[in-house]
Amino acid sequence: MDWNGSLAKVEGLVMPRVVFAKGMQGQFLTEIKQIMNMGTEKLALNCGVHPRTIRDWQREKYLISQKVATSLQKFSGVPCPKILEILPDYWSTPKAGQVGARERFARYGNPGTVDGRRRGALIAYNKMKQSGLPTGFKFRRTFVKPEPSTLLAEFLGIMLGDGGIGPYQISITLNATTDADYIDYVVDVIIRLFGLIPSQAIRRNACNIVVSSIGLVEFLCQKGLVRGNKVTHQVTLPSWILQHPDFVKASLRGLMDTDGSIYGATHTIAKTKYTHGCLCFRNYSKPLLDVVCHNLMNLGYHPKTGDKRIYLYRQKEIKRYFEEIGSHNPKHLKRYEAIITASQHSTPMKSAINRRGRKAV
Repeated sequence: MDWNGSLAKVEGLVMPRVVFAKGMQGQFLTEIKQIMNMGTEKLALNCGVHPRTIRDWQREKYLISQKVATSLQKFSGVPCPKILEILPDYWSTPKAGQVGARERFARYGNPGTVDGRRRGALIAYNKMKQSGLPTGFKFRRTFVKPEPSTLLAEFLGIMLGDGGIGPYQISITLNATTDADYIDYVVDVIIRLFGLIPSQAIRRNACNIVVSSIGLVEFLCQKGLVRGNKVTHQVTLPSWILQHPDFVKASLRGLMDTDGSIYGATHTIAKTKYTHGCLCFRNYSKPLLDVVCHNLMNLGYHPKTGDKRIYLYRQKEIKRYFEEIGSHNPKHLKRYEAIITASQHSTPMKSAINRRGRKAV
């Protein structure tokens, strides 16, 4: 019986597979080899497949195709075993996909997680970079996440005073002239706390200190700050600061150095003008004003409240404030020293400092 090439290229087509009882597929091919007096190589040549495929079928590693089984039965005369099931085209695709998915999950983890997507993006980025294509990727800046401290508490006070938080960056706006030395201090605090170097932009008379980092934005929000308008949100000091007296003092220093002022007030007794200092904190968030006033009282001060303002008038308490809480804004320190000097040299004619015309309450 000459059937050379009759099955050639049959495996180039996609076709259904047949399922026999266990052991019957191997037995079927063994009998065909014996009757046709063919080895594996010749049988594979006539079937149009690789010899390894014949061996895999005979070992029942894979299922034989329905068309090949039918043709072998026809040409060899060996009856085909009872077919238990006919599997359609691509029957193994879902199973193979599940196996591949399980293997990928074991090797790389869940692709649906943030970390999994990040690893996938990094792989894509590296491939694009190696190929010379523009990536368009933007990576988060790495930064230090400091533990709660007096410096972090002071920085949050600075942010609640003259700071702002957007979706992707933080900013602190100070007077480019009068706060020039304080700008250097704030920049140094950011570097010491987070290891990030902020940018500075001067527009008119304002210096805008900016750090672009969505990670830093998220970190500061976790520490009690909020994105967006501080007045709308009616911000206040976070609870972790209020639980530690040193943190409270540091945050008050940051608030007063940004939204506070020290000025000379005058009053007249028996036609003699006297000058004394006044410490004032101004803010448009009532919860923040309330917590500042409450904590000043807890520290033994006697603050007075006005329209969106808190005042310290007692000279001994102002002196104690600068000794106990202090200031890192040279502008405030210089003004306080000038007021002390003026109060010691007050004359009936004039005060030694440049007044703003405010009267003592």
